[in-house]
Formats: sequence, C-alpha cells, structure tokens
Amino acid sequence: MCYCLSMRTLILYYSKTGNTQKYAEDIAEALKCDVLPFKKFKKKMIDDYDTIIFGSRVMGTRIQKLDPFLAMYDLMKEKNIIIFAVGMSVVTKTTREDLIKGNLLDMYHVRFYQLRGSFDYSKLGFVERILMDNSFRLIQKDPDSKPDQEALLALKENPIVVYDQAGVDRIISVVRKIDTVVPEGL
Repeated sequence: MCYCLSMRTLILYYSKTGNTQKYAEDIAEALKCDVLPFKKFKKKMIDDYDTIIFGSRVMGTRIQKLDPFLAMYDLMKEKNIIIFAVGMSVVTKTTREDLIKGNLLDMYHVRFYQLRGSFDYSKLGFVERILMDNSFRLIQKDPDSKPDQEALLALKENPIVVYDQAGVDRIISVVRKIDTVVPEGL
C-alpha cells in the first residue's frame, strides 16, 4: 500500500442560514483543506483538487444547487466526489434513500451523507417565512391536525439546534482514508 501526502481537497457549500456553512468549515478545519462558497467556485479550479466535497441544504426533497454542481460531473468524474445534504429530517435509511432517488444521485459515482441541521425561523428569508407562515396558518385552522403538526407551530418561537458530530466525523474519516491510500501500482 502506498501513502500519498499531496492529495488536495476542496469543500464547496451552499448555505442559506449558516448550518451547511458551519458543517463545511468544521470539516475543512479538521482536514486542513480549502473551503469555498459554491458561488465563488470556478470550473478551472477542478484540476487543482483530488477530492471535491459539496454540501448544501435540503428544501423540501431537493438538495439546493446540486444540479449546477453535477452539471460539471464530466469534469470531475475522475475525482473523489462527496456530497452532504443538511436538512431538518431525522436521518434514517429511508430519508437518505429518498434524497438519493429524488436528486438522482444514484446516476453518479459519488459518496453521499445526510446530516441533520438546525432550524431558526428568524434566519429564514422573506419567501421562506411566507411559506412557513402559510403552513402554520393551515395547521392552526385544521381541526384534524395531528400533534406532530401542531408541534411545528412551536418552531416559530423556539429554534431547534442540532449538530450531527457523528456525521461530520464519518465524512472526515472517509476523506482521510481516501487521502492516504493510493491503489498499488501508482
């Protein structure tokens, strides 16, 4: 087995409220690698890296900015590609599989991780607040609303703070393994 000390890793992220950015920066700090908002990334940078990690938030069932990232897949297909998605859903085998299928990740050779994120109503943008407020009104007016739906009403006043350290550690571990093991003959 050969060990390579010159592998370069880049973490790209899209974050609206800071959750994904925090995960990206923490992973970058642990790996001592470059981290950059996705909007500042240029295609010509791809050749400078062996591993490219893309992190983004989940809205509904869609991983935001994933399509423009994967539009460059042909330029990156020889790289190690890791994608992580941050959302409010509790991480289960089913939610992970739904994200993979719903975002067509099974069509690509990538590693995928789902991380649980925090929720703070005060950090939402104008459009997201309107959507949430509409959902809250529907729940309040619905005489058949269920306890879990009614629990959502508390989100407006009580932020949820979650940090998936185990998920972060898994990503860091995988990148370190990729970074140190090079196939025989290279």
